[in-house]
Amino acid sequence: MKGTLLVFSFTIFLGCSKPPAFVLNDTKENKYFVSKLVNQAFEENQIDKSPLIVINGISLKYNKKQDTIILPLKKSEIISLDFLNKNSSRIIYNEKENDGAIIISARIKNK
Repeated sequence: MKGTLLVFSFTIFLGCSKPPAFVLNDTKENKYFVSKLVNQAFEENQIDKSPLIVINGISLKYNKKQDTIILPLKKSEIISLDFLNKNSSRIIYNEKENDGAIIISARIKNK
């Protein structure tokens, strides 16, 4: 009985956890563009709750305990957005990053 209760509790905990909301620094209608794609990849089990974010080859450091992460991009600057599954990201980046990865290619502004 205790084992069944433990499995049931664990299943509910995993089912209720979601990745943070990744919000673009953009207008209201474009703000959640990345978040929608991340949630879809999460539901398809491509990535886990705290994926590595790589923008133009550079890892973005963020507090994985926060509910909302603001990305320093606008939707118009994003060229492509891809996901690496947990195993691929672990092999390519390192063993610490085993929650998958979000790979973003973006236009670089000339300052």
